[in-house]
Amino acid sequence: MEQEALKKYFLRCAGPFGTGDADVRRNLELKRDHTLRVVRLAASLAQAENFSSRETELLMPAALFHDLSRFEQYRRFRSFNDAVTYDHGERSFELVRERGLLADLPGDEQNAVLCAVRFHNKLEIPPDLPPAAKKILLAVRDADKTDIMGILLEYLKNPGNPAIVYGLPDNGALSARVRDAVLAGRSPAHRELESSLDFLAAKFAWGFDLNFGWTCREFLRRGYMERLRALLPEKPEVLDVMLQKVSDHLRKKGK
Repeated sequence: MEQEALKKYFLRCAGPFGTGDADVRRNLELKRDHTLRVVRLAASLAQAENFSSRETELLMPAALFHDLSRFEQYRRFRSFNDAVTYDHGERSFELVRERGLLADLPGDEQNAVLCAVRFHNKLEIPPDLPPAAKKILLAVRDADKTDIMGILLEYLKNPGNPAIVYGLPDNGALSARVRDAVLAGRSPAHRELESSLDFLAAKFAWGFDLNFGWTCREFLRRGYMERLRALLPEKPEVLDVMLQKVSDHLRKKGK
């Protein structure tokens, strides 16, 4: 399909929003708008990092379909928590492949887009991906994180949608496993998160998992990590240590 046809298909999957359930409607709209922003961010990244025109063309459907299964996921489970529903990267990969959405592309290019969809949410990516597929994947991961951080900061200013933090309890506690993982520069697994503070503190580790200088500079320009820390509880003080470590890393990598 052409890019415009793919976008129309995505919008059909994202809707309709004429449900009487306000919670479902709100979260379907949230994921629709998120995806459209990720597409725009991916385009900005590709331009800044001098992607070829063909690489940019492949990046667009990868960004568009990276969360395709989120709409089915929330309708079925009323949750975005992969740990208690399904791996949304795997399911999105299955939907794109089964529905033949990339049938017009040569096999290697289909594989590059499918890999980006499948592995965009994984803690670790396969070490043996072809370079072309890996580049598309890393760009989608960066664009995705850039937008999600903005969503989280808006949530913290008005925490009225618990689906954003996977419905985790707000008990004010930071678990030792999450603390140690972030201080080591590692993102904890979903199953390790015990509270909404765990979920939010874990996002400091995202700064260590960015792949392009553009993304690091964008995190710094938007003040993401400082704003995140300012909206979290004053204690525990280890959150300040997390902030300092990731800020130093972003400044170094973003040069």
